[in-house]
Amino acid sequence: ESKRVSFDTRGFLFKALKFWKLFVLCIGVGFVIAYSVNDRKQNVYKLSSLISLENEQNPIFGSSTNISFNWGGVSGKVGKTMISLVTRNHNEKIIDSLKFYLKYLKQGKYRKVDAYKNVPFVVEIDKSKPQVLGRPIGIRFLSATQYEVFVNFQTGKASAQNYSDKSISIISVPQGEFKKTANIGETIVLPFASFTLNKVRGATIVPDSEFYIQFLNFDGVVNSFKNSISVQPYSKTSPSILTLSLSGNNKAKIVDYLNTTTAILSKTELERKNIYATNTIKFIDSSLSAVNADLESVSKTMNAFRKQNKVFDLDEELLQVSERIRELELGIEAEQSK
Repeated sequence: ESKRVSFDTRGFLFKALKFWKLFVLCIGVGFVIAYSVNDRKQNVYKLSSLISLENEQNPIFGSSTNISFNWGGVSGKVGKTMISLVTRNHNEKIIDSLKFYLKYLKQGKYRKVDAYKNVPFVVEIDKSKPQVLGRPIGIRFLSATQYEVFVNFQTGKASAQNYSDKSISIISVPQGEFKKTANIGETIVLPFASFTLNKVRGATIVPDSEFYIQFLNFDGVVNSFKNSISVQPYSKTSPSILTLSLSGNNKAKIVDYLNTTTAILSKTELERKNIYATNTIKFIDSSLSAVNADLESVSKTMNAFRKQNKVFDLDEELLQVSERIRELELGIEAEQSK
């Protein structure tokens, strides 16, 4: 005998409403957690840039006179460019040009945040001297012309990098709290760093404002950006247009990186073309030199022949010899006829 099982939905709802306080509490806790996470988490921005690749051809040259051979065509150039944009050599040039191994920071609500292009000063480092790695160096402005450097070391040793040859060494640092006052625009030499702090034109320095600078490992910064940059074709119908994408917490830094990578790519391409043109000119010059040497050799041989045989007008002498040979041939024919 089959029994029919039914579910009392109305009764279940009335029973569930008895726990409305628990529901409200859970929802409230969820909103608090969501707000806390969103408030503490840093914003992440993603920007893109387009690069157009085309084959430049000289209209004066035709298919039979052009000395340039592009075996791969546009597709070969696109593939080569995509590879070069993610190579270490290319990204090293960008990092070295923008000095992204030097990080500008300021104290945020919960942490120190990246303040690239949001500080009233710029630091020019002495690449010939080691700079301490990973330790935030405080910059406190005492006035519009003077500032104080402060930092706290837990131990007497620290890692430092020389950005001229990218070598890393262990240096001795003052243990405990360190402070030193300097003037804006003068070079300050510290046991752990050497740099010059210059004011940004048009910026206003507020006394008692604090910022931080931090030196990063050059190889680590290069690898970080090399692995973060994305290079993809814009579309299947436009294979000669590439899309560069990069994500990060500072929009100004992303913009500078994308613009600089395009500028360095263009500069590298121009240098490659100049080298190709220079090598081509050298090849033509060497070929002309070889031809000139052969002509000089032939000319010397001809002059020696003229001098030895006393022949000064070669064309006239050849004409006379030809007429003499003709007369002899006629004489031979006449004798044979007799």
